[in-house]
Amino acid sequence: MTAGPEASSTAPAPRTRAVWLPSLIVYVAMLLTAVSLTAVFSDTEWFVQVIVMITLVVVTGALFRSVPVLRASGMTVAAQFVVAALAAVYLGVPHTLAGGVLPTGASFTELFAQLANGIDDIYQTTAPAPSTPGFRTILTAGFGLITMLVDGLVTDIRAPKVAGILLLLVYIVPVLLAPRELAWWHFAAIAAAFLLLMLSSYLETAHLRSPATAVLAGALALAIGVGLPVLLPDVSMRPDRAQNPQGDLTVVNPFLDLKSDLTSDSDALAFTYTSDDPLAPPIRLTSVSEFDGTTWMPAEFDIDPFAVAVEGLPTPPGVTADTRTVDRAAEFDIADLDQQHLPTPYAPQGIDGLSRRWIYDPETLTIVGNGEITAEAQYSVDYLSIEPSVETLRSAEPVSATEFEDYLRLPDDTPDLIAETADDVTAGAATEWDKATALQSYFRSGEFEYSLDAPPEASGSALADFLLEKRGYCVQFAGGMTAMARTLGIPARIGVGFAAGTSTGDGSYEVRINQAHAWPELYFEGAGWVRFEPTPGGPAGDPPPWTDAEAAQSEETASPTPTEETPTEGPEASADEAEAAEESEEAADSQTAAGIAWTWIGVVALAVLVLLALPALIRRGQRGRRLREPLAPEAVWEEVRALALDHGAGLAPTITVREHVENLSRIAPEAGSGLHQVGRSVDESRYAGTVRTALDRGEVQTALQELQKGLAQQAGRRGALLARLWPASVFGLR
Repeated sequence: MTAGPEASSTAPAPRTRAVWLPSLIVYVAMLLTAVSLTAVFSDTEWFVQVIVMITLVVVTGALFRSVPVLRASGMTVAAQFVVAALAAVYLGVPHTLAGGVLPTGASFTELFAQLANGIDDIYQTTAPAPSTPGFRTILTAGFGLITMLVDGLVTDIRAPKVAGILLLLVYIVPVLLAPRELAWWHFAAIAAAFLLLMLSSYLETAHLRSPATAVLAGALALAIGVGLPVLLPDVSMRPDRAQNPQGDLTVVNPFLDLKSDLTSDSDALAFTYTSDDPLAPPIRLTSVSEFDGTTWMPAEFDIDPFAVAVEGLPTPPGVTADTRTVDRAAEFDIADLDQQHLPTPYAPQGIDGLSRRWIYDPETLTIVGNGEITAEAQYSVDYLSIEPSVETLRSAEPVSATEFEDYLRLPDDTPDLIAETADDVTAGAATEWDKATALQSYFRSGEFEYSLDAPPEASGSALADFLLEKRGYCVQFAGGMTAMARTLGIPARIGVGFAAGTSTGDGSYEVRINQAHAWPELYFEGAGWVRFEPTPGGPAGDPPPWTDAEAAQSEETASPTPTEETPTEGPEASADEAEAAEESEEAADSQTAAGIAWTWIGVVALAVLVLLALPALIRRGQRGRRLREPLAPEAVWEEVRALALDHGAGLAPTITVREHVENLSRIAPEAGSGLHQVGRSVDESRYAGTVRTALDRGEVQTALQELQKGLAQQAGRRGALLARLWPASVFGLR
């Protein structure tokens, strides 16, 4: 007796091809997808790790599907998940392996910490960015999960269209983060990956005409998606503000070039604000502390994505309960300023009127937008006006050089002239405050001239040229005083933003682009970061009262007059406030850590649920494919075999179809008529070559439903549940 196709000795060959070919297609598509992300990064170190992860996941899946023993275990997806998890540890945190080989509990703890660091890096860098360890870990783990999903969709569920859409969603990352870095070949890579997945089912069957249809359809879709936007009318957009290296960079970014002329003289209105502060301090964007000899630039921010500005900001660094401060408020209306840094007086404590996407750096109290800019923003700021007394500043002890190393550092090639001039100017100064005010008085003396032109290059050092020529604008004055203060052991940085602006009465001010400003901020124990004003002209105003040596002498001989704005100071109140602030910071840190932990627990739990649900989803797709119109006898019989195998009653290939129908009819009598109809059609197809018994769709569906009920009753509650959640037929019919 001829056993039919089920017993054919040539069956394993097409099965092996059907496993490895889709896997190869997935592998190439994922590599192309990784290529499309290269625009985001300035190096390719991450690319190597991603290739390793993709290779391991795809090979694991192909092996488990092609080797009968492994396929029978039904653990393909679970094996891929375990391999991906271990690969993430070996690639991301190899230093945590016991003996350099075995992962430990600390390995996975460090892995999650690296993922959190990667999230921080997203907020701190712009494309093209170096691939930090955090970035590499996110990409490696992310590509592992995406490869598992695409592999299951293409190889098991046979849903390449869904997989293609998933890859296009991945391409959104470089489109959003690095639009200016994208080249034609980035789009070509993702387009090729998409078309390859669309062709996957046709490549397996080797049809010659079908691929042409798929290529034409895919190319048409891509052409419409890319070409249609070109044909649409232009959308009016706010033009990018030029970042001319010869302009005053404080307007558009906080990079201060000591060699650049101040060529921008735009009187465009940047913003207006109202404030109850009689001191009219400058409006700060951020502070810069790194210096390479020519340019002052911001240090890297270690910003916590959960440090949401609208939830309140911490007490300014260095400010204690004994520091004289006054609570102030201001309301801002941005007119023509496209800035990622939020303009506020120092030190902001509360923001109202903005989204939660504005986050802050606790070290500098800089507020930055996570995908937000200041254009047309309206908001109010509660801030702490730090107004230290001269007595407090004079009594401040020198700081620890180790603790403030970053704010005392200067380039190794800094000319000796800087330190020598600082020593000469401050000769005889008894305290840190005396030295700082001496520096300010030196720059504000008649020796220096305010000019829009940077000093001409002579010595090769921008600072030395400034001190020799004695002319420049706020960038040179602020940079010069900051560097000289550092040579004296006083921590110093530069505040960047705008001068107070032009008063329009009733506490209202207008600030224009040409009023961009920079000023030094020096650190004093007991007062924190204190503003000075060495610039003798331009948008700069008068020096703050706590930096005026002549006013200080008058203050010593006069009794201070208390005002309603002077804060009440008392040892008990101060201690309570300090304790409350410390408890608040501890609670915030605890809440942030808990939030990060629960976020990752949720991500892992969701990934596990998706993986557990994958076999059931694959089974549903297989059933739909077998029962689609027109009904094919062999396809319907394959579904009957799958139902039996799912419920632990697999059909042996050595028994005829008619015998199987008789046995199944006894398990589910009400399915007998439909099953006999299917059996006759299969026999006619196999042995007569002509199908005379047409299959009635309604009767076939009824028969399958009744058969499933009978098999479930025979398998018991546990067997029926496994048949639904973990169907054995998904891993191959036997």
